Amino acid sequence: MAEITDKHIIILYEIAKDIYENKISQRDGLVKLVNSGIKKSSASDYIYNYKCMMIGKLMTRNMNAPGTQYFLEKIYENDGKKGLQNALTSLSAHLDYYENVSKTNVVKRRKIYDLFLKKLDNKSQYVFPDEIDEREKFLEGKSKKVFVNVFERNTAARQKCIDYYGYQCQICRFDFEKKYGELGKNFIHVHHVVDISIIGNEYELNPISDLIPVCPNCHAMLHKKKPAYLLDEIKRLL
Repeated sequence: MAEITDKHIIILYEIAKDIYENKISQRDGLVKLVNSGIKKSSASDYIYNYKCMMIGKLMTRNMNAPGTQYFLEKIYENDGKKGLQNALTSLSAHLDYYENVSKTNVVKRRKIYDLFLKKLDNKSQYVFPDEIDEREKFLEGKSKKVFVNVFERNTAARQKCIDYYGYQCQICRFDFEKKYGELGKNFIHVHHVVDISIIGNEYELNPISDLIPVCPNCHAMLHKKKPAYLLDEIKRLL
């Protein structure tokens, strides 16, 4: 099979975009891509990946580094920071998923992710250690932790959540900046409302309804049992 060239990537993006916007049918789009010298299965993968990027959904199909970079560039150009944020949410989840499944690292695409994350002027690029469940076991034969809370660690998704709710704990209303000044600025944990251990691989994340900012204390109390307590249950304790 011929490799996906830069010329192919440009065509793949345009057709995928037209299909997503209902300008052409997927069947007609696939015909055009196959006629351009692209294998049908590869064309289907890129069409699927574009849709996932646009809605911030985990994409389970692979995509090469040049294709990833070009798609992000065009989404940012056409849809601005909101579109890029969704695309990075999708990509971040995909990179974790792909590394777990393939047992290989995706260094080039992680660098691309980091590069585009800077374009969001992200104020919450760091995942705090306490947000990671250290009780999770190692994947057999691999030295990388498998975290069930992958979406809580998804930088683009958590920032979208914080942009909506702010940095105040949504249970006890604690505000780190008000209490600690500059030291506490932009600090908060993000909790997944639905326990991720009961969610399938292709769960479509909504950062507004599925994630919620909480302080470390409330976050720890939420996870005192599995599945986690509901927010209202912890609120009633206060």
